Amino acid sequence: MKRFILHVDMNSYFASVEQQANPFLRGKSVGVCAYLSPNGAIIASSVEAKAKGIRTASRVVDAKVLDPKIILVENEPAKYRTVTTRIFSILKEYTDNFEPYSIDEAFIDVTNAVDSFAAAHKIGEEIRQRIFSEVGEWLKCSIGISWTKFLAKFAGDTAPKGGTKIISPENLAASLDCPVTEAWGIAKGLERRLRMLGIRTLNELRLADAIRLKKSLGMVGYYLWANVNGQEISVVTKGATPPKSIGHSYCLPKQTTDHEYLDK
Repeated sequence: MKRFILHVDMNSYFASVEQQANPFLRGKSVGVCAYLSPNGAIIASSVEAKAKGIRTASRVVDAKVLDPKIILVENEPAKYRTVTTRIFSILKEYTDNFEPYSIDEAFIDVTNAVDSFAAAHKIGEEIRQRIFSEVGEWLKCSIGISWTKFLAKFAGDTAPKGGTKIISPENLAASLDCPVTEAWGIAKGLERRLRMLGIRTLNELRLADAIRLKKSLGMVGYYLWANVNGQEISVVTKGATPPKSIGHSYCLPKQTTDHEYLDK
């Protein structure tokens, strides 16, 4: 049975939450930091900051070079979790088959509620409007729609910011006409191994010989092939709970080789 799965991904989430909470930050370059020291890392940047080249993991000192007027705020995990709870409560109203993937993205399987991609698209637009009106007008999301989780997330990841992308059997080949690294889970190491097999695009991966891929890459090769061919490897996990933490990495406030300082 063909399924209809939506992947909802909030855009520039932590920075957008800060802009929603503080109207004076709206339309301005904002960086959310683990802490505000020069070597602190930016864990989220606003749309305006991204336009200046400031990305996640940029150092505070580097961000200020790219945009001296950037406004830096220290992160407040409780604030983001509260907003996530409100957004996820909206998603849960459409189906019991709801699975949070991270603090700012989730899958919902609406197969029991719709019978076409057009109807699934209508639900996606309603969700977007409800987030706007019920949670905050500064909170935007990208939505991917397809018949498997992998393709729904790929659609969401490649959708225009604040827009919706549908991957259906009819446009699957066209949607996969891009480098393999565009796909969820394919990093540089795996890209090199695929390139050795003559595979550079997701469409080439789709058309590759599944047995050869399995022999060369093990089960990973088969899963890659199945994912881009729209075969269901995993389903939306009903009852999954969202992550309770924002992240566990820590950057030292200053660079040092002082072992006594590092041991504290």
